[in-house]
Amino acid sequence: MRKILFMFVLVMGILTLAACDKGYTDISNEELKEMLESDEDIQFVDVRTVEEFYTERIPGFTYNIDYYQLEEDTSLLDDLDKNRPVVIMCNSGNRSIGASEIFVSEGFSEVYNLRDGIEGWDGETE
Repeated sequence: MRKILFMFVLVMGILTLAACDKGYTDISNEELKEMLESDEDIQFVDVRTVEEFYTERIPGFTYNIDYYQLEEDTSLLDDLDKNRPVVIMCNSGNRSIGASEIFVSEGFSEVYNLRDGIEGWDGETE
């Protein structure tokens, strides 16, 4: 009986952990700095509005896809490579969470979300 109970608890724990997988990874400023400096072929996507993007941005974020438009039209992702890593950022980290979920649901294999967005960024901006 104890073995059955143990197995049940073990299986339930594994299923719970599996259900918690978001499909994307939150990253810190330090992790983003390493990615920006790496030789890896990473796509950097800013999901703020066009106005926000041209007011201030993190160097290296070459793609701008407005999150509010992306919610309505996922074909905006067609120019990106689903097999290459993608880092997503916004103003405070909220829109980028939603965008990360969309990227994952659209089949992107390696998705990273910058926690706290550009507001929490302690590096260079332009």
